[in-house]
Amino acid sequence: MEEEKLIQYIQGKLTSEEEITEVLDWIEASGANQKRYTELKNLWVITGLKQVNEQHSGKFFTKPAPAKTVSFNFLNPLVRYAAVFVLAFLSGALALYLMNQDQKTPFYHTYNEIQVPNGEKSMVTLYDGTRVWLNSGTTFKYPVAFQPGERKVYVDGEAFFDVSKKKDQPFIIQADQLKIKVLGTRFDVCAYHTDEEFFVTLEEGSVYTSSDANGTELVLSPGDQAVFSRKTNQLAQIKVDTGLYSSWKEDLLRFQDAPFKEVIKKMERWYDVNITLDGSIDTEETYTMAIKTESLREMLNVLSKTTPMKYEINGKKVRITKP
Repeated sequence: MEEEKLIQYIQGKLTSEEEITEVLDWIEASGANQKRYTELKNLWVITGLKQVNEQHSGKFFTKPAPAKTVSFNFLNPLVRYAAVFVLAFLSGALALYLMNQDQKTPFYHTYNEIQVPNGEKSMVTLYDGTRVWLNSGTTFKYPVAFQPGERKVYVDGEAFFDVSKKKDQPFIIQADQLKIKVLGTRFDVCAYHTDEEFFVTLEEGSVYTSSDANGTELVLSPGDQAVFSRKTNQLAQIKVDTGLYSSWKEDLLRFQDAPFKEVIKKMERWYDVNITLDGSIDTEETYTMAIKTESLREMLNVLSKTTPMKYEINGKKVRITKP
């Protein structure tokens, strides 16, 4: 792959779907290709630090903090599934840059913020080795450098964490009224501020989950899920098939006895569309299925095979009615 084409892709200058697909296929072909792509991307970010946009935090957190936020928009709008790689030397370079700008501000009070639009996904590797997959419509916020006693990040949306183990520095996720504390494990957090329920689903290890609303604390084991209701402020623990809640990072939509309204909500985020339903559509009808597709039309066709419905797609608007 020509380096010039890779750089054009990183800068978002490729407009041909064919060229974009060619670059993505090349990146995914081998670990060496992924490494080269990551090196080029981080080099591009570092050399462009003077153009970084700084803004104060507090955008989606209830408690204001005297901290700066550095927002990065690395997502190519032509690509549905974007990958964002932030490595140790990038964060270190950013910390030095910000400290030079304001010597009075400790760099662990300066935040990076990644906003993933609907219809996209991202992945970020933190400088402690922790990997975080970000689902559509998610905002993820983390400090340029972690404080000595903890590694704290913030999530509004859905993220899957593969946390690097550090016994003396617990990893803490604040997701609205939920707080998750781990030492090193793999789990999914789904906490969109627009949803009525939040979920923490554990694949391996152990997780401490607590509610700021009532102080309830749960200790999760593999296969456990913590469910927090924003209506009742109650935190409950159940057993689940964890694959149902983490398959999204593998580009797979899975549902098990999910009501139609839940399917629609995920489709809107997944495909970046607005779906309206005819009043006669039964939104409580349940679905159990798995589908791996990048086509909205294919997804609607699958639904129409099991549900009497017809649909009309008009740009980013979809209308579903009875036949």
